[in-house]
Amino acid sequence: VHNGVRVPVIMYHAVMDYASRLGKYVISPEELESDFKWLSENGYTAILSEDLINYTENGAALPEKPILLTFDDGYDDNYTELFPLLQKYNAKATIFVIPKAIGTPHKMTAEQVQELSRSGLVSIQSHTYSHGNLSTMDEQTLIFEMEQSQNYLAALTGQVPYAVCYPEGTRSELSIEVAGRYYDYGLLMNGQLYN
Repeated sequence: VHNGVRVPVIMYHAVMDYASRLGKYVISPEELESDFKWLSENGYTAILSEDLINYTENGAALPEKPILLTFDDGYDDNYTELFPLLQKYNAKATIFVIPKAIGTPHKMTAEQVQELSRSGLVSIQSHTYSHGNLSTMDEQTLIFEMEQSQNYLAALTGQVPYAVCYPEGTRSELSIEVAGRYYDYGLLMNGQLYN
């Protein structure tokens, strides 16, 4: 929900073929493509968060059945597996990236994040700087997590992130308030949304 507009969100994490890892947030490339086919055949159009903001703030048009596709953590398979499917289906996705994890094993490199951001198909947004438990952090730590993530991703992509996804849904009233100093909205794993 953004300013009273309701848009379904489908949240993913990794896209991989390892059967032992498949589960609630890990999907095989074949299953993801099946999802993309179903959404397309049923008239859904994957939009970016900025499309929703432009609609509510500027009256820009939305497709008849908009949907947000989100991917958390910035896994390298978001580049190798997801990106080709976005190109094939002309779909869009939001990836919530952890700056501290960029370039570490199984995460995207800075160059991959930049390429996705430039593609027009991917919006790079914040998953906080280190993906810690926000409900246990004091104000100064929360400021660091929100500000450093925003600054790092803005410098990397040339686009200032306006959304944060709370790591594993952890949050406190303080963390929501601090996040609001830096971001237009936050997203929770359980589907709730804070403006």
